[in-house]
Amino acid sequence: MRVLVSLVPVVALGCRVNFDATADAPQQLDADPALAFAAGCVVGLAFDEPSWTGAPGEVRDSCGRNDGTAVQGAVRIDDPVRGAVGEFPVPSGCIKIPNAPALHATTGLTLSAWVYPESLDAVNPYGVIGKRNDFTVDDAEYTVFVWTGNTVWVDLDGRNDRGHGTTPLVNGRWQQVTVVYDGTRPAPQRVAIYIDGALDALLAESSASLAPYPSTLSIGCLPELPDTKPQIAFGGRIDDVAVWTRAFGPAEVSAWFSATRR
Repeated sequence: MRVLVSLVPVVALGCRVNFDATADAPQQLDADPALAFAAGCVVGLAFDEPSWTGAPGEVRDSCGRNDGTAVQGAVRIDDPVRGAVGEFPVPSGCIKIPNAPALHATTGLTLSAWVYPESLDAVNPYGVIGKRNDFTVDDAEYTVFVWTGNTVWVDLDGRNDRGHGTTPLVNGRWQQVTVVYDGTRPAPQRVAIYIDGALDALLAESSASLAPYPSTLSIGCLPELPDTKPQIAFGGRIDDVAVWTRAFGPAEVSAWFSATRR
């Protein structure tokens, strides 16, 4: 879709909306069921570019201008359901976004992506969004991946409180994954996993605030350092990736699902 930020047209997600950078809540616009989600948005990737050649910064971010680079075989393709999407082939297809101050969350974070897995095997991990460099080095500031049982797994502020959802994702089907962290809530309820806009699981998180890590933000893979093993690609298609440095409420998660559903 096309959105306007400070009256400058840029590519963004789902449908035609207007991002009002001063807003602190979603706004209904026109007759379209879309909502504007400007506040706290630091990454918005619609993958509307004509193609990816591997040139630096060619994967355009419509929210925070945190543009990314397609590496290791990640390509922009046309999907019959969602149109322009990214494809992240195993073993290493990925988009890399350099670390920036805006990508650090503190007490609130929302991560969301539409995913179409093709390689899930209920055993191996497949990365979706990961701000980490490796499993043991510069550990996760925030990471979302699919792992055991094909459920959604989450690391926040390290991996000491790693948890997972209950609903398995399915190969060959578009599904939206959204993870919300709210450090102001009681520790047993700080992380919520949503599948297709509906609550899947509440997870405990001991950290009331997320520490900043210097790691790169990776989309479509689970990063590993080259001297250990290749980064673990999603093995499928991804669309409408977004990162907010604030916590969505359930109604906003549902509205975001509706606004980006196709």
